[in-house]
This record gives sequence, C-alpha cells and structure tokens, in this order.
Amino acid sequence: MKCCLYLLCATIALILPQSAMSICGAPQPRLVCAEYFHSQLVVEATLVQSSKSRDKDDPEGVSANVYSLRVNRELRGKIAGTIRVYEANDNSRATFEWVSGRQYLLFLFHSPDEESWELDGCGNSGPLSEAKMALTEIATIKAARGGGVIHGVVRDSEELPLSVIPGLRIEAQGTTGRYSTTTNEKGEFQMDVPAGKYIVRVIDDGRFFDKALFSYEDPSKIQIDPGGCAQVELAKAARSPGR
Repeated sequence: MKCCLYLLCATIALILPQSAMSICGAPQPRLVCAEYFHSQLVVEATLVQSSKSRDKDDPEGVSANVYSLRVNRELRGKIAGTIRVYEANDNSRATFEWVSGRQYLLFLFHSPDEESWELDGCGNSGPLSEAKMALTEIATIKAARGGGVIHGVVRDSEELPLSVIPGLRIEAQGTTGRYSTTTNEKGEFQMDVPAGKYIVRVIDDGRFFDKALFSYEDPSKIQIDPGGCAQVELAKAARSPGR
C-alpha cells in the first residue's frame, strides 16, 4: 500500500532526495476507523533495531530500511515477540522519524514479497506519545456494537486544481436498505448506516461519477463493521460506465 498522491505531489517527489519522507496528498487525512479495519495488524511496539537494505546492482545506494520492533500490545490481530517492518526508501516513507527505543502505534499489512510488515506512510502510524486521539478512537471502535459511518467527497474532476461539487445527492444501498445524504459546500458527505455491505453512488441526471483514482475504498464494495467507517472519493466521469 502506498500513500495517496496526486500528479503534482508525484512530480515534486521526483526531485527530492531518496531519503525524503512521504509527501501526502489528497485525500487526507486518513480516518483512524477506516485504517484500523483495513489493517491486518495494529500494535504498540518498541523499535529495537534498524538496518538498511541495499540493491545488489547499486551497493552504495539504500533501497529500503528495515525495522525490528518488540510488540508490547496488540490492538488488532494476533502476534507476539518481534516483528519486521519493511520501508522502501522512496516517497512512500513514513512522515515520522524512527528512533531506537521509542514506542510506536503501527497500522500494518503483511507483504509476502518482502516477508515482512509494511505501513501507509501517510496513515495514522507514528510515535505512541503522539497517538492519544488515535488510541481513544480505537477504544471506542472496540466497544462499539452498532453500525458505522461512510465518509466521502465528490470532485468535479481529478485534474489540478482540484474542485468539488456541493449539493449532490449521495445514496448508499445495502442489504439493510437505502440511505442518502447531500454533499456540503466542500463536496463532502457523511452518513450513519447499520453494519453491512454497501454500494455508494451519486444520484444525478446527466452526469456520471465513478471511483476516483486515489479513493481509499471502492465505492461499489463498501464493508461497514460495528464502529467502523469507510472513506471514499468519487469523481465526475466523461461518460456513463459501460459505454
């Protein structure tokens, strides 16, 4: 998983040194509840050791950083002992500094290719000392028994400068029924729904909307768990889907 970047951010990244941290573009910020349910593992862990991985074709260059961390507490998933976190040395790197002996809150997914764990550099992972709000939200999620929330934004296009569309009707259709709301002046919407699976779409005559390139979740495949949420982005399409 790579942090979400628009073309401008990607262009800037090309001129930065390889050691630069992530450049985080829209959509931001990543919601804790959404990242929590899309992570295979969420832990509090202490950094024990750091090492560098070098490309065999360029022994002088660093292709990645590898971090060994001792798991102190599991918040999602089951694991014990020490974990290995792989971080490619590119513009997807974390926005925080790794310091030996420091504790971190990490939202992780497993990478079979690297035989290790990875994180979204533009997500909610970071030093545990700065994670009070995220931990509070996780505690609320774990205690939840009801439904969840679908968050989103609708854009006029995906070209710069980014523009949004207010006043659009948004519908979420699922096994429990249909739910609707309207985008605000920032083109954003939010609706409370029961736990279940949903398809989110814009209801508009004459204009068609589809999943935006950098949408965190697919609007046609939304899963809401108790206490969870989804974060979607839609953009105006040039033509009707299927034509």
